[in-house]
Amino acid sequence: MSGEPAPTEPRALDRFRARVFAGDMTTRTFQAAADVARLQTRHFNRGVFFTFATALLALQHSLAAEHPGNVFIAGEDLRIDLPTSWHGWRAIDVDGKEMGSEGSRNIAGLRGLGVGYYEFLQKDGSGKVTAAVVNKVTPTPNTPIAIDAAMSWFYAEPDQIRDACRLCQLAGVNWVRDRLSWPELQSERGKWADESRYERAMRIQHEAGLKILQVNHASPLWATKNQAHFPNDLRDVYEFYRGLAKRWNGLADAIEPWNEPDLDLFGGHTGCEIASFQKAAYLGLKAGDPNLPVCEAVFAIDRAETLDEFGTNAAYPYFDIYNLHHYIGLPMYSRAYGRHRAVSGGRPMWTTEFNLTINWADEATKEPSHEDLRVQGYRVGKVFSGALYEGSEKAFYFILGDYVERNLQYGLIHKDMTPRPAYVAFAAVGRLLNGAKPIGRIELGDEKLKAYAFSTVVDGAPKETVVAWSETKPSDFKLHTAEASYDYLGRKRPQPMSAELTRATVYFVLPPGGTKELKIIPPPAESRRLDGKPCPVVLQIVGKGDSKQSAFVLDDTRQLRLIAYNFGDKPAQGTVKLEGATGAPAAVNLPPGDRQEWTITTDEAQPVTAQLTLTDGQTALVSARTTRTATPSEKTE
Repeated sequence: MSGEPAPTEPRALDRFRARVFAGDMTTRTFQAAADVARLQTRHFNRGVFFTFATALLALQHSLAAEHPGNVFIAGEDLRIDLPTSWHGWRAIDVDGKEMGSEGSRNIAGLRGLGVGYYEFLQKDGSGKVTAAVVNKVTPTPNTPIAIDAAMSWFYAEPDQIRDACRLCQLAGVNWVRDRLSWPELQSERGKWADESRYERAMRIQHEAGLKILQVNHASPLWATKNQAHFPNDLRDVYEFYRGLAKRWNGLADAIEPWNEPDLDLFGGHTGCEIASFQKAAYLGLKAGDPNLPVCEAVFAIDRAETLDEFGTNAAYPYFDIYNLHHYIGLPMYSRAYGRHRAVSGGRPMWTTEFNLTINWADEATKEPSHEDLRVQGYRVGKVFSGALYEGSEKAFYFILGDYVERNLQYGLIHKDMTPRPAYVAFAAVGRLLNGAKPIGRIELGDEKLKAYAFSTVVDGAPKETVVAWSETKPSDFKLHTAEASYDYLGRKRPQPMSAELTRATVYFVLPPGGTKELKIIPPPAESRRLDGKPCPVVLQIVGKGDSKQSAFVLDDTRQLRLIAYNFGDKPAQGTVKLEGATGAPAAVNLPPGDRQEWTITTDEAQPVTAQLTLTDGQTALVSARTTRTATPSEKTE
């Protein structure tokens, strides 16, 4: 081959076009390959083999950048590379309908496919590659549709992060949730790591136009023996978050200082402990960047004891956004959101993890059954409808990437980033609930027939969207004002105004005011915003906490530790009022940065409340429940 003269430039390009791509690649991707081919044939006399190989690599990179995970926009021709071991394929949609086949090649190309989920199945083999077509969507700046992508943990390479960002954009998302690790960023007290994977990931996400919610879930060993637990010394909390806010100014767009502290997995803290931690973290974050939105240390569940105790500690001036998670059935949404709303202080609520999970069926691949993959897709629109109706202003679906806990599969995409049907369903939510604000729940006369109405922006125009389904037998449903309707994947239905409701969600798009003739149950009222100013002094009670009861377990001494911190830049003087215990001084004088501690003796199993009133009128408060009986260790949530 090396002894042959190089063909002329036009001949090389023509052969490249005919033999490799049959003349039907996109203009941009072919041009990328052609440019490389021209360069090689102009400067080298080694034949066309290396020319084609180099150009093919350039083209493959271009294709990957255009269509990560084999996800295409409606109107594009679907073209993907299948494994080289394949010698033919057939393509089916989510309903099993055959869409095309090829008897010999391992390059799949189909024209004119509509929105949907597709599988390419290996001829004479068990291989499967998935792909998707979604509608183009431009999210409004305030759209509530968001996703937990954890990119800094899922993807090590910059190109992988860029592809994950593109998948988020294609689904109509402009907010993503990521992760941080305090132990990684500060292996020693006061010593910060060099630029880490977290900063690199955030820069790429910002380049893609995404906003980032960050969250921490662990303490470094130098601050505590139990890394799942908050540090006992809140000065470590304050200093870390102050430094983090300075370090990430312009990178993190909002921060949750801790993930699910009410669960044993992440420390098993009481409501009192969470409140004191929240106050120290908030003061630190605002000291580092006064403009940074500070979220509440997000709750995993709606345990009444924990939330009540948290609320008693008046923590609402110490977060800009109240955050919650849930993995509960739809009938329990009203209870959960009601409990959270009651202690939110009237702040905006963000749901930063939520899902209705499915089981995997194959132990080797952790892949759900075909039927459960459909169910996963059905549920995406349902959980968003329920969360937005209850007042969530930003809802982060958990999770983009392939993620398994026990026998549960959470992810919208596979490890290679190719889609599951639920990804297409999520993209339908991104388009049809773009900018959604709840109008209310439509009364259909049967509690198992569900329909929610939202004001939305669909394809750039103000609309109203109704999401409907049945949790009982199939039922006919009509909306005479509907302009169009779509199935759970966002595929346009032939009947714009009617549908048989089943477990699969149906979306009806109406003009503004299109739902006004319907019987609407309005969404729950927002909580009244409580005024309050953060106090630079934070009070803390330390003891043996029992998260299930949200109480400190007393031993025979009935002693706890009461600690006061001054995170301000001025001395703090004031008087102390202690209820349910004895041992605190009547007055305190705290220099800036100071920490003072007292041992207090509680009354028998009574709540303990300490209030410090400063000379300038500000107050610091801490309140804790106590018990003499610990929850049995074998008891679970």
